[in-house]
Amino acid sequence: MTAMRRVLVVGGTNFDIIAQSDRLPAEHEKLRGNACTTLPGGAAANTAVGLVHQGCSVRLVSAVGDDTAGAMCLEVLRARGVDTTLVRVEAGARTSMAVVIASTNSKRMLTFAGADRDLAFSAVTEEDVRGSDHVHVVGEPTPALKRVVGLAQQVGCSVSVEWNGRDMSALAPKRSLNFMNADEAARLPLAHSTDIASTARRCAELVSGDVIVTLGAEGALWATADGELLHEPTVPVEPVDRTGGGDAFDAGVIAGRLNGEPPAVCLRRGLDAALHVITKVGAHP
Repeated sequence: MTAMRRVLVVGGTNFDIIAQSDRLPAEHEKLRGNACTTLPGGAAANTAVGLVHQGCSVRLVSAVGDDTAGAMCLEVLRARGVDTTLVRVEAGARTSMAVVIASTNSKRMLTFAGADRDLAFSAVTEEDVRGSDHVHVVGEPTPALKRVVGLAQQVGCSVSVEWNGRDMSALAPKRSLNFMNADEAARLPLAHSTDIASTARRCAELVSGDVIVTLGAEGALWATADGELLHEPTVPVEPVDRTGGGDAFDAGVIAGRLNGEPPAVCLRRGLDAALHVITKVGAHP
């Protein structure tokens, strides 16, 4: 029987407001939505829940305010099986928020900063990291987040990095897993204007690690530092809410990798997890 893998997830927790509509409103248009849902979110928190769903033992390093939204986020995360003992509750601060407008074919998001995550990252000790098999980081490449990655390298933990629309190459250690979607990859400075596969290869060579790019209805790519490229298709579905699909994908791939599964199986595991999330409202499986 395989031992439960221990993952330290480092990044943000948000309180999400998700509005659903058949389409996005035009300029100055007042459009009646289909539904409005409020629930905890944030890429790191979503991935933490996804990893628990994948059978991992998960601790989250994050920050929330001492407000109602923060209390709700912590309550839901704990109920989902996430260890929140390393989540900092900042006195007098509000919890970060995200407002999402989701239609069948698109998603728009506004985020609002809240409690200081770097203070939570700075409090992580070598002992905290040593108690993990893997560290997954999400956020801006700040010195505090770089420090956590450095601790992971010191104690021999594997590392994965969610790029989330940012150039995280300065943070990504060798042999890391690096996640992004096709739109994010196309905006990178090294991007090939029309060829996502070439961009993935260039990025993998730059970071000397693996680069995994989700392609929406076309599945996902896995590029290695030595130039190998794998494409795994997916099953086309009608999305209900795309929020958190990428985070669930990350969780599936990471869990597969920690179990020693080959890249094709890891991708399939991630794609199946994403399908489960985007066919319902809310980012949690």
